[in-house]
Amino acid sequence: MEVRHKYATGLFFLLTIVTAQCAYSGTTDESVENASLLCKILDGNDALTQASEFSSEDRSVNISVDSSPEEARKLCPVISAIVEHHDMVFAQGWTVQITSPGSDHEVVAICPL
Repeated sequence: MEVRHKYATGLFFLLTIVTAQCAYSGTTDESVENASLLCKILDGNDALTQASEFSSEDRSVNISVDSSPEEARKLCPVISAIVEHHDMVFAQGWTVQITSPGSDHEVVAICPL
């Protein structure tokens, strides 16, 4: 009787793991599509000094604005509001990296997505 109970418990545990893996792999990561959409939206903004781009490898959207690091950091809440307004979802680790021509195109601010 106890062997049957252990077998049933083990089978239930295995089934739970397989179901969780299928559910996890079945979800699609829309980060790349959302990064492309975010670039299009940001490119419509006259504040950028060049076209935005994204890197799926680096998990980043890269923009350039002609401003100080302090002013660049103020864009983070604006970008977050755009992401929220358009119901964009990003996998953990995605960021917007803001560079400035005045700082030799060094990253002056990083905004988590």
